[in-house]
Amino acid sequence: MTITVDHEYFTDEQTALDEIERLKLWRHDVEAPPSGGTPLHWHDVGIYAYITSGTFRFQDPATEMVHECTAGTRFVIPERALHIEEEHNGYNAFVGFTKENVPEPFVRDPAELEEPATV
Repeated sequence: MTITVDHEYFTDEQTALDEIERLKLWRHDVEAPPSGGTPLHWHDVGIYAYITSGTFRFQDPATEMVHECTAGTRFVIPERALHIEEEHNGYNAFVGFTKENVPEPFVRDPAELEEPATV
């Protein structure tokens, strides 16, 4: 469950869209407003995010690194990987989810990781 961040991964949006399709991910276009952040959490879906504008900041608690993701950055947060959304001023992205139906709630409490995964 290693989070990966690749800066300067793509230069044109079509490259990101093609990869989402090639990986057979479920695409969502995101226009995220500024945020004060989200404390330590996880998602019951894998996330492939391709930042097209703005800046998304998050922390990987496994490495204690804070990643500042700008246009051209791709990051992958595996299903059930803990992370922290840092304060940011908004961003746009193409996001590919590993599941068609994203389980709710989307933001999950770390204590829930001790519970067995649902199918």
